[in-house]
Amino acid sequence: MRELASIVPADELPQSVTFADGSPIPAEYVTRIRDTGLELAHDIAWQQGDVLLVDNLTLAHGRRPYSGARRVLVAMSH
Repeated sequence: MRELASIVPADELPQSVTFADGSPIPAEYVTRIRDTGLELAHDIAWQQGDVLLVDNLTLAHGRRPYSGARRVLVAMSH
């Protein structure tokens, strides 16, 4: 991340977060939010043929690192 920070402005970094007024969110707030999300995360034991539908309006979602063959198809709707 340090290498990226040396060539990209701070407000364009992938983990750059701000309040609605554009002021930076303190790092300790971001860390607490991240840690809480990790504590509440639910891992899924994927099996071949599984399908997952996610309602982005009601669920915070992310993904953990994965290795192996996979095919990801995405459709977005509102």
